[in-house]
Amino acid sequence: MTDYPQLLWALVIFGGGLAASFFFSGTEIGFYRVSRIKLVLETLLGCRRSRLMLWLTNHPTIFISTVLLGNNLANNFVSLGSVMLTQILFPNVSAALISTIVVTPIVFTYGELLPKSIFLQRPTRLMMNCVPLYWILIPLFLPVSLFLTGLSLLIARLLGETPRHYALQMTDAELTHMLVEGKNAGLIETTQHSMAEKIFELQSTSLRNLTEPLKDFPFVHENMSREDMLQTARRLGTNWVLTRKTTRNTRRLQPDGFYYFSDLLLTPENEKVPCRKILELPDTTQFADAMGKMFLSDVPFAILKNAHGESLGLIRRVIP
Repeated sequence: MTDYPQLLWALVIFGGGLAASFFFSGTEIGFYRVSRIKLVLETLLGCRRSRLMLWLTNHPTIFISTVLLGNNLANNFVSLGSVMLTQILFPNVSAALISTIVVTPIVFTYGELLPKSIFLQRPTRLMMNCVPLYWILIPLFLPVSLFLTGLSLLIARLLGETPRHYALQMTDAELTHMLVEGKNAGLIETTQHSMAEKIFELQSTSLRNLTEPLKDFPFVHENMSREDMLQTARRLGTNWVLTRKTTRNTRRLQPDGFYYFSDLLLTPENEKVPCRKILELPDTTQFADAMGKMFLSDVPFAILKNAHGESLGLIRRVIP
């Protein structure tokens, strides 16, 4: 007579072991297939799961040791459950022989081959769903993982190899590779790709080479009438004009602020035109950083200054 409680318990052990084997086998292949560039971008946006994945990417030995330990435990549970099932269903037959013959193709198909195929197709999405479980598994297996990590670092040092780390910054080569893939996949237009390439080229260019002398721009001052200010802005040909408090023509031009043409035109006569604050940047600023600061400050230009605080010129914002 079949003992149903023991049968149910054996099924739970076997099914749990098979599910664990599915999980560890799938995440193992997904770990190597996940996009590192996407991890960096999502980590910068504040995604905690991506941050953990990036940390695991920089410490692969801990992840692999956790997977190996988990897989071994899963296989032990599968073997135990299969032997228990065989003993219950076929009490007069060798349980070890029958379980090996019957269970091996099942474990290979559903515990190894199928999860690897699934995670190979959708590595990033599935890894983001599975990575919270590693918050529990990594501390659980940490003693053995640390031993294996130390052994791996020792071997790497003896062989003279340096582990590669993925930081929260991407190199120009990585960004270029990402843009090429996006263009080939039809996600990035040709004009967008060309604009990005120009930005990369300008990134290595000194801001001093992109500045325009302040003497090329007419100034207004507080004593000028509103109409004179508007005429000066029209001669400049931009939607803004520089201002300074003094009317003297000095060799060292130092603007105090700037007016938007729209403010000069639309502000009522009985109200004071709002003077905008000028953004000042050191001449050591990188091109992309300068454009980003101008964009965040919502200003169309910035004044470039040297280490002595002297104005070197004006740099315009080229990113809308």
